[in-house]
Amino acid sequence: MLKKLINFCLENPWLTLAVTAIMVTLAVVAARRLPVDVFPELKVPRVVVQTEAGGLTAEEVEQFVTVPIESAMNGLPGVKAVRSSSGSGLSFVWIDFDWGTDLYRARQIVAERLSTVRALLPEEIEPEITPIVSVTGEIMMLALTSPDGTVSALKLRQLAEYELRTQLMAIPGIGQVVVIGGRLPEFQVNVTPERLAAYGVTLNDVIEAATASHTMASAGYLADVKGQEIPLRQTARVETIDELRRVQVPVDDGRELRLGQVADVRLGGAQRRGSASYNGHDAVVLAVQKAPGGNTLELTDRIEQVLDAFEASRLPAGAVLHRDAYRQADFIRLSIDKGGLIVRDAAIIVVLVLGLTLLRVRTTLITLLAMPLSMAVGLLFFPALGLGVNIMTLGGLAVAVGDVVDNAIIFVELAWRKLDENALRPPEDRVPKATVLRAAGAEVLQSVTFSTLIIVLVFLPLLFLSGLEGQFFRPLGMAYLLIFGASLLVALTVTPVLCLLLFSRSRRIRKDQNEKAKVDGFTVRVLKACYRPLLYFCVRHAWLVCLTMTGVTLGALWLASTFGTSFLPPFHEDCYTVFVNTPIGTSLEETERVTQGAMEEIQRIEGVKSVTRRTGRAERDEHAEPVSASELLVRVDMQADPLKLRNAINGVIRQIPGVATMIGYPIAHRISSVLSGTEAELAINVFGDDLATLRTAAAAVKQVLDTLPQVADARANREIMVDTLRIRYRLDALARAGLTLKDAGEQVSAAFDGVTAGQVARNQQRWDIVVRLDETQRKELADVGAFLLTAPNGARVRLDDVADVYREEASNLIVRDNTRRKALISCNVAPGSNVGDLVAALREHVEPVVHAHGCTVSYGGSYEAQQSASRRLTWLALGLLLIIVLLLGYALDSFRAALVVLVNLPLCLIGGVMAMLIAAPAPLWANLRALVCGDGNYVAPVLSVAAMVGFVTVAGFVIRNGLLLLNRYRSLQAQGYSLHEALIEGSLERMVPILMTSLTTLFGLVPIVLAYDQPGGELLAPLAIVQFGGLISATLLNLLVLPVVWRLSARRTVRAEREGGVRI
Repeated sequence: MLKKLINFCLENPWLTLAVTAIMVTLAVVAARRLPVDVFPELKVPRVVVQTEAGGLTAEEVEQFVTVPIESAMNGLPGVKAVRSSSGSGLSFVWIDFDWGTDLYRARQIVAERLSTVRALLPEEIEPEITPIVSVTGEIMMLALTSPDGTVSALKLRQLAEYELRTQLMAIPGIGQVVVIGGRLPEFQVNVTPERLAAYGVTLNDVIEAATASHTMASAGYLADVKGQEIPLRQTARVETIDELRRVQVPVDDGRELRLGQVADVRLGGAQRRGSASYNGHDAVVLAVQKAPGGNTLELTDRIEQVLDAFEASRLPAGAVLHRDAYRQADFIRLSIDKGGLIVRDAAIIVVLVLGLTLLRVRTTLITLLAMPLSMAVGLLFFPALGLGVNIMTLGGLAVAVGDVVDNAIIFVELAWRKLDENALRPPEDRVPKATVLRAAGAEVLQSVTFSTLIIVLVFLPLLFLSGLEGQFFRPLGMAYLLIFGASLLVALTVTPVLCLLLFSRSRRIRKDQNEKAKVDGFTVRVLKACYRPLLYFCVRHAWLVCLTMTGVTLGALWLASTFGTSFLPPFHEDCYTVFVNTPIGTSLEETERVTQGAMEEIQRIEGVKSVTRRTGRAERDEHAEPVSASELLVRVDMQADPLKLRNAINGVIRQIPGVATMIGYPIAHRISSVLSGTEAELAINVFGDDLATLRTAAAAVKQVLDTLPQVADARANREIMVDTLRIRYRLDALARAGLTLKDAGEQVSAAFDGVTAGQVARNQQRWDIVVRLDETQRKELADVGAFLLTAPNGARVRLDDVADVYREEASNLIVRDNTRRKALISCNVAPGSNVGDLVAALREHVEPVVHAHGCTVSYGGSYEAQQSASRRLTWLALGLLLIIVLLLGYALDSFRAALVVLVNLPLCLIGGVMAMLIAAPAPLWANLRALVCGDGNYVAPVLSVAAMVGFVTVAGFVIRNGLLLLNRYRSLQAQGYSLHEALIEGSLERMVPILMTSLTTLFGLVPIVLAYDQPGGELLAPLAIVQFGGLISATLLNLLVLPVVWRLSARRTVRAEREGGVRI
């Protein structure tokens, strides 16, 4: 079939070129419509159930809310894990489904199960499924400030909450806008016991009056008024503070008593559970999150349009809208620009290499045209496969740049040589150019097709990776396979046509047919002159070569065993995330004071653009952060030295006494949160049943972590005992006062927590009407005991007369994982270390401590993901190896020959390991001396999932090169060449295509290798470094070692030649 395709294209060259031009045009159109982002869309099949349970303690929330929801979710089909967090008045349940589960289907399943759970929950508690947002979906952060103080915090929050957020949520593709800071406006009805007593009303009377201040009752219509139907409209709800003040309070004696007489009715700010600031000024911060599948750059442009209109028409004088608190689009543009430069530089280098190697204009031109044509054909299929433009697909293009010309090189070189041979024949024996090209196509068809299949096979494991690593590397593999597969199509269609049109019928007529060597260019002749004596030496000393290579391979394996491991390398973003946690129980005001000083110091650091603080929890946030937790978002200049910046920031936050701190990057933290539920790289999960035992074990683990040099930013379990004020009712005293437990509990809840009696709807804004005890009556501990309860008969009694009110410690947070309580200790990996070495140290030092407390331990986060990815890659590589052996055995009709080809695999291991050692942070010589002699500190290279992918994928290139050599040896032997002659002649013939294909691939990798410290290059560089080193060693050693191994494997032939007197 492929032969027919070649023949058809040679018979219809202009039709072939016309179809090619149409495909290129369509590819350009398709490329312009592709979505652009920094990373591929990370689709995490996770559903979050959030439940507000005001007034309940953490243990009550766990018992009455979290456990029923957990129990219902654990039995759902496809559920992988269920994690939960129970805090004071708040429950979160995270349900993780198997990778690949459709998220909308998962949400539907959870919603259906929730409908059956509601009956088991306390009254008025309504669990909600949080909106869908992308893992890397926090695309922008805005800040509203009033530097001169002319705009109140109440007004700023009103603008952000009811106007700006509403407009942003109307943009298609926005999943959520979380607002924090300022004061959320509400209609407050504040009461005092004295005023209630003076007017003879109760708190319940006030609540009833506030509740009755609005209704949505329909008034109906008049059916026929002079032939018209007239609807009746009634305004049965208050809309202003003044109207609320004039609402009648129900009293038995029928007197006129207004709400404003018995309570202080005003517009005020809701109780704060969070705050924010921007560059030291109090602020309202809006975090804009995109929905899955949204195009960040397009969304950012739409957001900018909304912000322009908002600033022009709605922003009052004295208020400032800051758009630069965080902008993921800037990082995306920088990363994509860098990725584009990598692809461009790789293409330029490949062009130069081919030009210098071929030294022929037409052959170079035909070969180079394969690059853009292959990319165009591959890009046509991007939309169908859901691929966009991101750093991983650009990485696939960059890796493919040097490979897409390989098939064209092989065909063009053979066509050039065949045309030369045809030109050297007598005129009467020469055949038409098209016939020569058909013969060239038939000769290379099997080897080119099979070698392409081998390359495709080694990239296939990327398509079968699961989890986050699969979502990162699958687009790279798909992009590469599309482009490389297209290169085969181009080589079999367009390349022969271009050879037909651009090569002359008889390029040159030679007087001396014995001057065959002159067909080669100068560069090739020099290379062959250098290669020939080395080849002779290796063939004569076969056993010495094999023993040497075996020793070097074993050395490389030993070196690899000393390497550390990690999941993903750190990302170089234009923003740092700094977590500052004061001791749990610290008030919001005190936390603000502590972090304010740190913000001011960080702002003074050179290279810092802005600092945005978020403390506590926003209303719609799916993270249960206490008011003692702060997050600082530090935007920096990408031109500044990142190491100096990080060290400077670390120096500032380390000076804050009594706080736990951690520093990282926003996207990296979100990925860590997906993996382990914490922002740190590693999560240490200590499981047990008793909270006190878990607390003790967590504290002991934290002490051990503080002594380990591999650990940074260790944070102990957030579940601790905090001071609470316990109210325990005395049933006999309640009965004497004529009160029930429900009566007393509802009155205390209304007084101190407040009751939302309704909502005021005005100008598309909804403000709560909240009744509670006046702030002056709930400032001191004694105010609680002095609160007056009202019995049904009107009698009043102090709370401490019917209840014991005393201080008691209680748990602030209970975390569970798959129905078991756990303590969560998190930490990052210290610079110079890696997650593999860290976990090894933890197994040695932490596990005995945990087991001594009767608990069990597991490790989550990046370590768990790295182990899972490593196991999957290992099994995929073994399965791939088996398939390749079978295919090679079938193609070569000899499993012995197939095993000889596989000798290249250890050869690429040597170069890959050495490349990683050279790329390590420490100098090579110092590192080797430290490792071998123990002189100094050995900095182990880190084997990440990206590097493992590099080892798997480089195997295809080296197997292809071995196949090219072995096929030529066998072909020459079939033509009657002796084994020795076949080895020498075949190696010299195949040296040029092997070197050229390897060089184009190698030099195409150079820009990726050099981009290891650039945004977007951190994931691609480890892969490229391994491929670069593996290709160098395998290419050079392949040309020397494989002839030797093939000679030794053919013992009978060798003996026969020796008996015949042939010199080997």
